[in-house]
Amino acid sequence: MAEDDSSGGGFVTGLLLGLLAGATLAMIAAPQNGEETRELLRARAREAADRARDTAGDVGETVSGTTSELLERGRAIVERARARVDGAVAEGMEAAEQTRNELQSRT
Repeated sequence: MAEDDSSGGGFVTGLLLGLLAGATLAMIAAPQNGEETRELLRARAREAADRARDTAGDVGETVSGTTSELLERGRAIVERARARVDGAVAEGMEAAEQTRNELQSRT
């Protein structure tokens, strides 16, 4: 699970670094005037931010679903273990009762 978190974080970091590099190159190589270039960069930055939000939401949903699944599995394991312990305790009490009855019948 930690691997998923680091992959999602790495993706977002890469996305932001790519955005920064792209914006820098766009400013250097842009054939438009300054105002047109700034408006284009603003539009691209908004698009990248929207994509980053969507990606972060997808990662969050995946982590949330995985967490819920793990919790459910954990609950099932605990319930099975509890049933085994309860069964073992019941068998132990029954064996103790039988032993007590045998000892009382000998005396």
